[in-house]
Amino acid sequence: MENIILTFSKLTNCQLYNILKLRQDVFIIEQNCIYSDIDNYDEKALHHIIMDGDQIISYARIFESGVKYESFSSIGRIIVHPTFRGKGFAKSLIKNSIEYCKEYFPAADIKIEAQAALKSYYNEFGFSEIGKIYPVDGIDHIEMIYRLKN
Repeated sequence: MENIILTFSKLTNCQLYNILKLRQDVFIIEQNCIYSDIDNYDEKALHHIIMDGDQIISYARIFESGVKYESFSSIGRIIVHPTFRGKGFAKSLIKNSIEYCKEYFPAADIKIEAQAALKSYYNEFGFSEIGKIYPVDGIDHIEMIYRLKN
């Protein structure tokens, strides 16, 4: 297993293709949610990938503050390949993403836009919901914050 974080320009063609295919297969096809996944943020993101050879096991995008949110760093597009679900890869990915943000963006709390059904799951990592549940492309979401300083 390899745990890597790369800028867009450092991704290989194969890695980028596999990331986009995984996101399409899960977020669009499996969740039956037609939306524009290619959103002009991939070029600005850090791409956190857990891989086994060429196989992407789990993936997330990380943003420093000022990119997605003015005063928050952010983690998004959190995904685990269907054949690797239930094996702890999501927890590892999220914990590593939080640690990366703490180390490299220590001045900014972390904000996520979570599917509302996963609110309790993200609470386990220290995220707290802010605001109310709202729909995004037909799926209920809620904004959540991980405070770096309590």
